[in-house]
Amino acid sequence: MESKFILVLLASTTGATQCLRIASVMSERLGQKLRLAHAEIGPRSILLPSQEQLSEYEVEHLADRERLETEKLHDVVSQWTSTAGISAEFDLYKGDEWRVMRHYRKTASMVVLAAPHTQPVGHREALRAALLRTRHPVVMVPPAWEGSFGRRLMVGWWDVPPLRRALRAFRPFLAAAEQVEAVTVGQDESVLEGARAALAPIASGASYRMVAADGRRTADVLLDAAAAYQADGLVMGAFRRGEILNWLARGTSTRLIQSSSLPLLMHP
Repeated sequence: MESKFILVLLASTTGATQCLRIASVMSERLGQKLRLAHAEIGPRSILLPSQEQLSEYEVEHLADRERLETEKLHDVVSQWTSTAGISAEFDLYKGDEWRVMRHYRKTASMVVLAAPHTQPVGHREALRAALLRTRHPVVMVPPAWEGSFGRRLMVGWWDVPPLRRALRAFRPFLAAAEQVEAVTVGQDESVLEGARAALAPIASGASYRMVAADGRRTADVLLDAAAAYQADGLVMGAFRRGEILNWLARGTSTRLIQSSSLPLLMHP
């Protein structure tokens, strides 16, 4: 049976270097190899999953754009592997990330990818594919992120199954972090007792804090708290209300994904 590996899903060159850098930290922490993947898409792959309408010009030049992006990605990966001294298989597919993820359902331990809204049209389903098609834990990296990773982790505490699963999945990172803080927004302070019970066996030195919402959205409060804490990763449960409700009405997960300026460590 093939050993588990960390999958780096490279939708484009945007954020690719940042993803590779963080993935190398994760590889060392978990003792797992890295595997890279990229999908070249066609018009049908764009129209069906994302429902976005392409202009005639975009359809005509899509293949050239995708081919050029693949060449650039190979250059980025080659330079990175040479500099970092890390070897990793690079899988290339035709299709889209939603279909690609089925190849890694049983072999990837977790997935690293760039924030979906920063990617080209047709490559914005990668995060949902990893979280919802294969239910992998995911580390989402904002392309502008240049900080460290995993030294100061914040946990967005809400006692729901996705967050509990995130704590189990990212336990090695929480245990190794120099500092961990659990933050709950707009809840009773007694809720922190549940956070202590869940986190104490993982990160004995973790701190706990309640933050008032004051009429603001939970996502905004959490991101401000993370910035004040100088966190280099936010551990969270994803889509606790389910995919359909989050699609119909944007929830905290969707807002965090679209607005986060730091890496998100998520589990569905």
